[in-house]
Amino acid sequence: MRLLLLITALVAGIAGAAPMSAANTAHTRVALIAEHQSLTPGAENWLGLWLEPAAGWHTYWRNPGQAGLPTEIDWHLPEGLSAGAIDWLAPQRLITGKIVSYGYDSPVLLLVPLQVAAAVAGPLTIAAHARWLVCKEICIPEQADLSLPLSVGSAPGTADSRFAAALARLPQALPDADARFQLAGGQLRLAVQLPQSGDSARWFPAVNGLIDDSAEQRVVFDDGELRLAATASARAQAPALLDGVLEVDGRGQQRAYALHAVPGAVPPLPPPAYRISGLWWSLALGVLGGLILNLMPCVFPVLAIKALTLVHAKAGRARAHAAAYSLGVVTSMLAVGSLLLLLRAGGQALGWGFQLQSPVVVAALALLMFALGLWMSGVVSFGGAWMGLGQRLTERQSFSGSFATGVLAVVVASPCTAPFMGGALGFALTQPPAASLAVFAALGIGLALPFLVLALAPRLVAWLPSPGPWMETFKEILAFPLYLTAVWLIWVLARQSGADAAALALAAMVLVAAGLWARGRWPHARASAVTLAVTLLGAGALLANPMLRARSIAVAPAAGGPAATLTQQPYSAQRLAQLRAAGRTVFIDFTADWCVTCKVNERLTLRDSAVLHSFAEHDVAWLVGDWTRSDPEITRVLTRFGRPGVPLYLVYRGQAPARLLPQLLTPATVEAAVAGRD
Repeated sequence: MRLLLLITALVAGIAGAAPMSAANTAHTRVALIAEHQSLTPGAENWLGLWLEPAAGWHTYWRNPGQAGLPTEIDWHLPEGLSAGAIDWLAPQRLITGKIVSYGYDSPVLLLVPLQVAAAVAGPLTIAAHARWLVCKEICIPEQADLSLPLSVGSAPGTADSRFAAALARLPQALPDADARFQLAGGQLRLAVQLPQSGDSARWFPAVNGLIDDSAEQRVVFDDGELRLAATASARAQAPALLDGVLEVDGRGQQRAYALHAVPGAVPPLPPPAYRISGLWWSLALGVLGGLILNLMPCVFPVLAIKALTLVHAKAGRARAHAAAYSLGVVTSMLAVGSLLLLLRAGGQALGWGFQLQSPVVVAALALLMFALGLWMSGVVSFGGAWMGLGQRLTERQSFSGSFATGVLAVVVASPCTAPFMGGALGFALTQPPAASLAVFAALGIGLALPFLVLALAPRLVAWLPSPGPWMETFKEILAFPLYLTAVWLIWVLARQSGADAAALALAAMVLVAAGLWARGRWPHARASAVTLAVTLLGAGALLANPMLRARSIAVAPAAGGPAATLTQQPYSAQRLAQLRAAGRTVFIDFTADWCVTCKVNERLTLRDSAVLHSFAEHDVAWLVGDWTRSDPEITRVLTRFGRPGVPLYLVYRGQAPARLLPQLLTPATVEAAVAGRD
C-alpha cells in the first residue's frame, strides 16, 4: 500500500507554494500559526500547523494505519529557537472500503512546542516546509513552504482561540496510572487503571503494524480497570514500552489519554459475549419501546385493522389470529434486524429506518397505504383472505392474512422511534448477532404485545365489543389516517427526489386505483384480472424510473419570530469544529423527513418561541444533519452516541463534551441544555 502511495505521488506531482503563513493547495488549506504574535524569551511557546482538508478528504495521524503517511514538518529557525515534536490530537478511525486508517476528516491543529532562549531578540521570522497526504478515493501528496513573522518580548496579545481548543483535546496523561500490556496468543492485551469508568473504548497504537487495524477491539471495565484486547498482526513483536492513545466514551463524553504501558501479565478477557445485566436491560427496553410504538401515528391504523378482525372472529379463532399476527411481527422484525446486521457487516453505514432512505421504498409504501385506504373506504374489494380483512371471516379462512398484517405493522413502524427504543437498538448494534437479534425479537414482542396478550389470555377476547353496523363506519373512518400517511410519504418522496418523482408516484397511484376498481367492478371476469395485472406492472414501471433517486437536500432556514435571526446550517464535522473553536454553543439536530418522531419534536419543541428566544439569547449555532437519504458521516455519529437511527440531539457548549438530549424533546429540556443548566 505504501508503494502505491509513492507511485501516486510520482504520478500526481507535488503541489507547492511560495513561503507564506497560509496557503491553499488543491485539496487543503494550510497555515503556520502561533498562539501569540509575540514570543516569550526563556519559555516554551506554541506553534501550530493548521490543516483544513476539503469536504470528504482527510489527513493522517502519526500512525496512519493500513494506508497513508503522517504529516511532516521541516523547520528553518533563527538561532536560539528549537522546535519539539508534533503533539498529535487523538485521531479518528477512518474506513475506506476495507482499509482502516487513523487520521482527521475535519480541520486539525498540529501543535508544536517552541523553546525560545532567554537571549533571543526580535523581530524574527519562522519558516517551515510541511508535507502531508490528503485522501478521498485517491491520495494526493501535498506540500507548502510557510513563513511566519513574529515579534519577541513584547505584549503577547490575544491568543488564537484554535490553540485553546486543540490543547483541550490533547490526550491527557493518566495520573499515577498502572498501565501494562502483554502480547500473547495472537492478542495484544492492555490493562489500565482509569480515573472513571466508561461505556466503550478504543486504543490507537503509536507504532504501525503492531495490531490488525481492521479487527474490532474488545473492552471490559472492571472496578476502575479497563482491559482491552486487540488482534495482533502476524509480524508483531513486543516493544519495550507501548505508546499510543486510549479514547474512552462514557455517557456521551469522550476522553483521550496518552498511554505508556510497560510489559506485564494481563489475564485474557472473557469470551466475546455480552453482559447479562446489559442484555436483560436492553430486552426490557425493547419490549417497552415496541409496546409504545403501538401508539405512534404510523402504526395505529394497522392495529385498528387487526382489531376489526378479532371483533369478527369467535373466541378461539380470535386467539389464533392474534398469534398469527404476533408471529408475523416478530418474524419480520428479526428479518429487518438480520438484514441490517448483514449490511453493516459488509461496510454499509445504516441504522433503524434505513429502508426509507430509498425513494422507491417510500413510493411503494405510499401506494400500499393508498390501496388500503381505498379498501377501507369501500371503494374496492380485495377479497376475503387478502390481509385477513374480509367482510366475512369463515372457518375456512387462512391465517396467512393475519401474519401479513403483522409484517405490514413492522414496515410502517420503521419511520417511528419510540422512547426506550434508541437505547435498546443502540446496544443491539454493538453486540454479537445472537444478542442483537434477541433485542430485535424483544422489540417485535413489544409491538405485538396487545394481540399477543389476547392469544395467551382467552377470557380477554370476550371483552371485545360485539360485531355490528358500527364496524363498517369505524372501518371507513380509519381510511383517512391511511390517506394522510400516503400524503406524508409523497411529501417525503418529493423531498428526497423532487417534484417529478412525486408526480410519477401519484400517476402510479392512479393506475393502482384503476386496476383495483376494475377487479372490484367485475370480480369474476378474466379481463379485470388482466387489467389489474397490467396496471400494477405499469405502476411498477413508474417506480423504476431513474427519477426516483435520492438527491441532495437543502436545509432551509427556520422561519417566523425569533427564528428569523437563526439560520440552520447543514451539519459537517468540519463546521462543528470551527464553531467549537470559536467558543460557540452548538445545537445539532440529526433528523430525517420520514422520521415521525423528528417531525413531532420540530413542530412542538424546536419551533417553540421560548426555545427560539433561548437560542438567540445564548448565540446558539443550529446545525441540521439530514439523514433522509443515506449519509455515512451522520451514521458514524449516531453509532458513536449509541443510537441506531434518528432522532439524535446534541448540545456542545464551547469545548465541553457533548450533552446528549432525550429522543422526545420538551422546551424546558432544550433551554436547560443550551443554558448549561443540569
